[in-house]
Amino acid sequence: MTTIALFGAGGKMGYRLSTNFRGSPYTIRHVEISEAGKERLKTGLGIDTLGVDEALAGADVVILAVPDTHIGKVAAGIESKLAPGTMVIVLDAAAPFAGHLPKRSDLTYFVTHPCHPPIFNDETDMAAKKDFFGGVKAKQHFVSALMQGPEEDYAKGEKIAQIIWAPVMRSHRVTVEQMALLEPGLSETVCASLLVVMKEALDEVVARGVDRQAALDFL
Repeated sequence: MTTIALFGAGGKMGYRLSTNFRGSPYTIRHVEISEAGKERLKTGLGIDTLGVDEALAGADVVILAVPDTHIGKVAAGIESKLAPGTMVIVLDAAAPFAGHLPKRSDLTYFVTHPCHPPIFNDETDMAAKKDFFGGVKAKQHFVSALMQGPEEDYAKGEKIAQIIWAPVMRSHRVTVEQMALLEPGLSETVCASLLVVMKEALDEVVARGVDRQAALDFL
């Protein structure tokens, strides 16, 4: 059975992963440094955490569910404890693209990111309709990249990613560079800016006398 060390297990992303991995075919070792995160795991999921050394001993996969700005520091701190062939999974392209992962050719680096649930969807459950981020109730697509490592490791990483982002629909394979183009390039820099323009246009037609709810419904 594949053993996964989940770093940041009690944080914003880590708690979602800890929840989704329950009942999975993987052995999960939860690592969390904050007392609040440890308490959240214990109270919410009945999960006890492990120390770094205990979690990494014999681990096949390490997931860094930590803030993007901490990935480089965390990865550097555990590098010497990772056996050759270990897969390191990162949940955003920023740190890998910027070269913040250790220079270890004997490790597999797998990067994956959700597309987030579609705005226009066929969800009928209200909880799913309100799951705007995904990974809880709403179905979503996701992208993944095998940054380095043997080709057969892509399928291994993709299976894990399907649980991370569950419930899922389509899985897309991209490169790390392409993932960086998608986020922040396409989704945040371009699309978020267009949303600002849409809001300004809405305010303008309301200022010209159109009922606000009518404008929202039309938009």
